Amino acid sequence: MKKLKAVILDEKIDSVVRSLHEEGIVEICDLSEKLENVEWKTLLSPSPSADYVRNVTSLMIKAGRILDMFSSVNKKETSIKDLLNPKPIEKKKVSFRSYEEVINYVEDILSKVSSEVDEPAEKLAELDNKKSKLLQLKEQISYLNGLEFDLKYLGIGPYVFIGTGSVPKEKTAHLKEELEKVADGYVDVFFGSEFEKDKKIRVPLVVITLKEKLEDVLSELRKFEFEKYDISGVEGTPTEALSKIESELKSIDAERNSLIEKLKSLAEKWEKELLAVYELLSIEKARGDAYSQFGKTKRTYYLEAYVPARDAEKAKNIIESSAEGFAFVEVSEPDEPEEKIPVLLDNPKPIKPFEMLTEMYALPKYNEVDPTLLLVPGFLLFYGIMLTDAVYGLFLTLIGLFVWKKIGKVNEGASKLGYILTLAGIATIIMGIITGGYLGDFTYEFFGFDITQTPFALVNPLGESFYINSKHALFSLGGISVTNGPMAILVFSIFIGLVHLLVGLCVGFKENISRGNVGDAFINQGIWILLILSIFVGIGLMFAGASSLVAGGIIGIFVLLAILASMYKGYKSGGIMESILGAMDITGFLGNVLSYARLLALCLATGGLAMAVNIMAKLVNESVPIVGIIIAILILIVGHMFNFVMNGLGAFIHSLRLHYVEFFSQFYEGGGRRFNPFKANREYTTTA
Repeated sequence: MKKLKAVILDEKIDSVVRSLHEEGIVEICDLSEKLENVEWKTLLSPSPSADYVRNVTSLMIKAGRILDMFSSVNKKETSIKDLLNPKPIEKKKVSFRSYEEVINYVEDILSKVSSEVDEPAEKLAELDNKKSKLLQLKEQISYLNGLEFDLKYLGIGPYVFIGTGSVPKEKTAHLKEELEKVADGYVDVFFGSEFEKDKKIRVPLVVITLKEKLEDVLSELRKFEFEKYDISGVEGTPTEALSKIESELKSIDAERNSLIEKLKSLAEKWEKELLAVYELLSIEKARGDAYSQFGKTKRTYYLEAYVPARDAEKAKNIIESSAEGFAFVEVSEPDEPEEKIPVLLDNPKPIKPFEMLTEMYALPKYNEVDPTLLLVPGFLLFYGIMLTDAVYGLFLTLIGLFVWKKIGKVNEGASKLGYILTLAGIATIIMGIITGGYLGDFTYEFFGFDITQTPFALVNPLGESFYINSKHALFSLGGISVTNGPMAILVFSIFIGLVHLLVGLCVGFKENISRGNVGDAFINQGIWILLILSIFVGIGLMFAGASSLVAGGIIGIFVLLAILASMYKGYKSGGIMESILGAMDITGFLGNVLSYARLLALCLATGGLAMAVNIMAKLVNESVPIVGIIIAILILIVGHMFNFVMNGLGAFIHSLRLHYVEFFSQFYEGGGRRFNPFKANREYTTTA
C-alpha cells in the first residue's frame, strides 16, 4: 500500500474526484482529525461538502418517494425460478462530465415523471385517507348493536349533549345511578347489545344530558373505563349508516383499483429510469460528501489517499490528467502506524474466491502474511477426507457449479461460495474413489459387490480393503501393524497434521525473523519445528531398521528441549509459576496434533451413517411386501440427503476449524482494516 498526497487547483477538483470515483482504486483519508493540529491549521482549513450536495439530496428524496410509491402499488413476487436463475440487471449507459449535467438530466426526468404520476398519486392518497376514516367510523358504528336511533343527533346542541361509546360489561350495573347523582338527575342512558373487543366483553351505550352537566358526566364516565366514539356527519340508524358506508367503500375501492392500475403502468414505464436516476444521485452525493475529507486553501484542495502499490502510478496519472496539469502529486510509503493502514488481499484468480474464508477469520494486519494461498490445499484435502463419498462429491460439485454459474451471475458472494463448493466437491469425488465410497456401501448391500475388496479402492474407512488387510499390512513399525482402513486413515491424519503444523510454524518463524525477532522465532516456532523434524527423523530411522530406543531417544531429546524452552519463555514473562505452567505447552502441542484425528472421525461418520441408511432400506425392502421398495427408496433418498447435508456442513466447519485454531495460531494474528476504495457503485448504470 502507498500513500498518495495531492494539491489540486479548486477549478479542477470536481474532475479529479469524478475520475478517481469511477476508477475506484484509492481510499480517501479523512483529514479532519489532522487539521485540528496547530501546524496544519496554519496551512489548511477544513473543507465542507460540495455546494451541490443539498440540491442532490433534495432530488434523492423526491425520486425515493416516487420509487416507494411504485413499490407499494406494483409489488413484485419473486418466484423460485427467479431466485435460482436470476437475470442480470440491464444497465443504462450514461456519460456525464459534471454534476451540473447530472442534476439537469435528473430534474428533466423527474419533471416528466411528476407530470404523469403526481395527480393519480395524490388522488390515491386522498382515497386512502378517506377509506381509513370510513373504516374507523364503520368499526365504531358496528359496535352500536341494539341502539337504533338517528345518528345525526349525536353531538352538542344548544342545550343537550348526546354521545355514544362503550364500557366493560361489569361496569354497567351502577353506571346510570352514579351519573344521575353527578347530573342531578338530568341524564339518561340507553344500553345496546354486548360485544367482544380485545378479549373483553363491552356494552355500547348512548348518554343524554344537559350541556351544563357535560363535564361532570364525562368525568364520571371515565371512572367506568368509558371509550367515547367520535361519530359525526352521519345520518340514519346504525344499520342504515353501515349500509351507506359499505357502498362508499366499494366505490372507493373501485376508484382505487383504477388508479393503482394506472400507477402500475406508469411504474412499468418509469421505474427502471428512476432507479438509474436514484443511483446517479447517490453517486453524486458520495462525490460531494468526499470534499469534507479534504483540506482547503483559498485556491486549492489538498487530499491524501491510500492506493495499492500496483495502482500508485495509475492513480497519479489520473489526477494529473484530470487536473490538466494543475496538480502536484506525491506517492510515498505510508507514514501512519500499521494498524491504521488498510489491507487489500491480492491473490491469483484461481485462489481469490478463497479470500472469503480468510476474511471470515480476520484480515491480516498490514505487512502480515496473507494465509489464503496456504489455506486452499489443506481445506480441500481435509474436506475431501471428511466427506469421502464420490456420489456426495458429485452432488456437491453440481450444486457448486449451479451456485457459481447461475446465482453467481448477480451475486459476488454466491459466485465465490459456488467456486469453493465446486472444488470441494471435486476433492470429495477423488477421496470417494480412493476409499470406494459410492453412497456408502450401497453396491454391497443391494448388489453384493464390495468395491473395497477390489483393486478399484485403495482404503476402506470401515474395515479391511484389497490392499490393506490382516494379510497385507500397510506397514509395521515398533510392534504396531496397520492392517485396516481406520488405522491407515488415522496414521495419515496424524502425519498430515504434523506437516500442516510444520508449514505454519515455518511461516511464523520466517515472519519473526523478517521483523528481527530472532529470539521469539526460536522459542515460539523454532523449537517446535525441530521437534516435528525429530519425529520424522526418528520414524524414518525406524523404517530404515534402527531400534525404537534410538528413535525414541532422538525424539525424547527434542521433547525435553521443547519443555525447557517453554519453561524459559514462561519464566521471562511471569517468573517461576509461569515457568512451571510453560512446561504444559507440550500437552498443547500434542492436543494440536491429535486434533487432526477429526479427519478420521468425520470420515467414519459419513461412511457409518451411509451404511446405516443402506441397511435400513434393504431390511424394509425385504420385509415389507409390495410397498417395501417404495419405502426403501424414500429411506435412501431422505437418509442420504440428510447424511450429505449434515456431514457436508460438518466437513466445511471442521476443515475451517483446523486452519483457524491449529494452523493460523502458529503464525497468524489478523486484525487488519479492510481497504475501502472510493468507488462508484453501479447496479443500474454503466459508463461503458
